[in-house]
Amino acid sequence: MLPPDLPPFRKGTGILTDDPGHPDDLAAAVSAVLELVNEPAPEHLRRTLAKDFFPAHLKTYSKSRRKAPIYWQLATPSASYSVWLYLHAMTRDTFYQVQNELVAPKLAHEERRLEAMRSDHGPSPSASQRKELTAQQTFVEELRAFLDEVKRVTPLWNPDLDDGVLLNAAPLYRLFPQHKPWQKELKATWEALCAGKYDWAHLAMHLFPERVVPTCAEDRSLAIAHDLEDVFWVEDASGKWKPRGAPTRPIDPLVKERTSTAVQSALKALLDAPQAAGSPRGRGRRAAGSRADSGGDA
Repeated sequence: MLPPDLPPFRKGTGILTDDPGHPDDLAAAVSAVLELVNEPAPEHLRRTLAKDFFPAHLKTYSKSRRKAPIYWQLATPSASYSVWLYLHAMTRDTFYQVQNELVAPKLAHEERRLEAMRSDHGPSPSASQRKELTAQQTFVEELRAFLDEVKRVTPLWNPDLDDGVLLNAAPLYRLFPQHKPWQKELKATWEALCAGKYDWAHLAMHLFPERVVPTCAEDRSLAIAHDLEDVFWVEDASGKWKPRGAPTRPIDPLVKERTSTAVQSALKALLDAPQAAGSPRGRGRRAAGSRADSGGDA
């Protein structure tokens, strides 16, 4: 039996992890909550949470075509390690916390453990010791790849609940390899965002200001969404809105003040990234970045 909800997140960070002994370990937190209400913990709780909770949660928070999970499981392809995020507690600093306070220290710990095992087992390990070393080496490699993916998206992360769950999660699609259908949907949303389908979103302005700002001069609804209506549009005497003959502010400075070199560099790195382990096969950089390239994402 799965718990219907996750336990409170410590210190309001919105972050839990699958890491025995860590103060924010999810399985320990669930066990503590169940103990408080005199409920027995499910057998194999850690594995159940790693493999079964997110699919069940996603199904619960899906209706028709709308999918809006509030707990996100970022994981290695085997789900041997996960970081859990609570949507409504996420901030612009969330991924810096994930990177610096969780994943990087975890990788360093497991690398030290691997080296200790190699030293203990010596130059001629037994068959069981070789199996143990291989398992640990695989775990370390998964953690390294996971940390690389977290670093890739950390500078891009800028959540806005008005954009909705799919758009907020879309840049993170490479971090959901353990759930292929969800990853595939996020990847499709990411490619559509890059192609200009969601230029009304705050995330589109964050990533592609060189494309979105000029479009506001052509589409009043976008100008309203990005608080640029008065810059590009004017209401005439009859009450009809029309484009201004000249914007109240030049376009170039508007783009420049919304452009971050760090964000643009990180965006290019994400678009150019090789196929991630466990990612759905797609059209890659050409599809995801076609409109971004034409808009000058570098």
